[in-house]
Amino acid sequence: MRRFVLLAAGLGVLCSEASSKSRDVVRLQPVEPWNLHYADDSCRLLRPFGTGDDQVILVLDQFVPGDWFRMSLIGEKLPDKNSGAKGTVRFGPDEAASEVRVTLGTSGEKRALFVNESVRIAPLTKAEEKKDAPEPAPIGEAREAAAKWLELKKLYRDVVLETGSMAKPLAGLRACSWETVGSWGLDVEQQKKLTRKPETKRSASTWFDASEYPPSMIAGGHQGVVNFRMIVDAKGKATACHIQKSTRPQEFDDLVCKSAMKRARFEPALDAEGKPVPSYWHGTVRFVIQG
Repeated sequence: MRRFVLLAAGLGVLCSEASSKSRDVVRLQPVEPWNLHYADDSCRLLRPFGTGDDQVILVLDQFVPGDWFRMSLIGEKLPDKNSGAKGTVRFGPDEAASEVRVTLGTSGEKRALFVNESVRIAPLTKAEEKKDAPEPAPIGEAREAAAKWLELKKLYRDVVLETGSMAKPLAGLRACSWETVGSWGLDVEQQKKLTRKPETKRSASTWFDASEYPPSMIAGGHQGVVNFRMIVDAKGKATACHIQKSTRPQEFDDLVCKSAMKRARFEPALDAEGKPVPSYWHGTVRFVIQG
């Protein structure tokens, strides 16, 4: 049995064309307002759509401020097979689709579908995807306001969730995220004006070795996803590691922070005047067993 650890610290996704017009598309209306949950280390936006067997709860998790978030669906009738399915998510009517893969699991006692990649209202352009490209400009309130529905294709069924304007929900999610940054002991206004965020001196994928995959997890066939953040001081040293969200088991959480703290090396963040300052760095580790 072959085993490995894959780090997905980057946020880029692929673009593809998609249309909401299909005879098989099911359109689901919201049945409750958006709910914003403040957690200790992250923020969650959720809303249920549809009724009866069709009902799903859309969940958007954000671990650091910005345009990017993690997307998942919770519902009793979601599939329990076909993990790794490839499909698209699209905020319409104006934005392009993002190509994604999903992992199936559970949330509480209900089935859940987790989108593997971080997404945003609009995927990166070809120019923004280039390795040496500067950080993309914020999507902005106007484009978020124009996004009125979310289309998911080939992930479990073709469905359109009638979200309404996404401007206020996403503004609330970002505000929550900035409050969270303040709770980490960082100066929020300073962090908003950074001219450079912490940069890894070598690929974060080198922090995790396949030989370290916990033997008990291999024996049990356990796989998992761990979202974590690190505090990086003004000298580029990682001073703390915290698990923000994990599918568990605990062995994965322990390994992530142990390996990251041992091997992570950074160029420090720079403030508005170019002075090194403390900041944060976020990453996601996916534990996968392949035969």
